[in-house]
Amino acid sequence: MNQITPILTRREAQAEDVALRQALHRFVTGRLRDGIEGEDIVQETYVRLYDYRRKRPIADTAAFCFAVARNLVHDHFRRLRAQPPAAELAEDIACPLPRVDEVLDYRQRVEILVRALNVMPPLRREIFLRRRLDGVPGAVVAADLGMTLAAVDKHCTRALADLRYALERRGLAIGGGA
Repeated sequence: MNQITPILTRREAQAEDVALRQALHRFVTGRLRDGIEGEDIVQETYVRLYDYRRKRPIADTAAFCFAVARNLVHDHFRRLRAQPPAAELAEDIACPLPRVDEVLDYRQRVEILVRALNVMPPLRREIFLRRRLDGVPGAVVAADLGMTLAAVDKHCTRALADLRYALERRGLAIGGGA
C-alpha cells in the first residue's frame, strides 16, 4: 500500500508552526506560571528540535516538541528544588568596602603626605618612618643614630607638624573630613 503524505504549502506550514508555538507556549506557561521562563523553554524546545532533525527524521513534530517541553519543565523544577532558598536582602546591610569618594579622599591624602615626606629633611624623615611606620622604639632609634631620646622625640614632633601643615595647606584635616 502506498501512503500519500500531504504536501503543505509554505503558508500552511508557517501557520502550523505558529499554532504549534502558541500551543507549546500555553502548555509550558500553564505549568510554570511564568511567561518569561516559559518563552525560554519554548525557545530551547525549538533548538533541540532543530538539532535532533539534523541527525534523524521526526515522524510527529508536535509530539516531539511537547515531550521535550515537558522534560524541560521537569528539569526547571528540579533545578529550583536543588537551589538553596534565596535569602532576603536587608536594606540596612552596609557594604564593607569604602565608598568611592572616601577612596579618592584617602588617595589624595596619601599623595600629599608622600610629597611632604619627600621634601622633609632626610634625618627627620628617617626618624619619623622608623618610629611611626616601622614601630621601632625611640631608645633604639636614638642609640642607632647616636642621639638622645629627646632629640628623636623632637624630630617626630616636627615631622608630624610638617605633615599636618601639608594637609591643612590644601584644606584637609589630619583626622579626616574636608
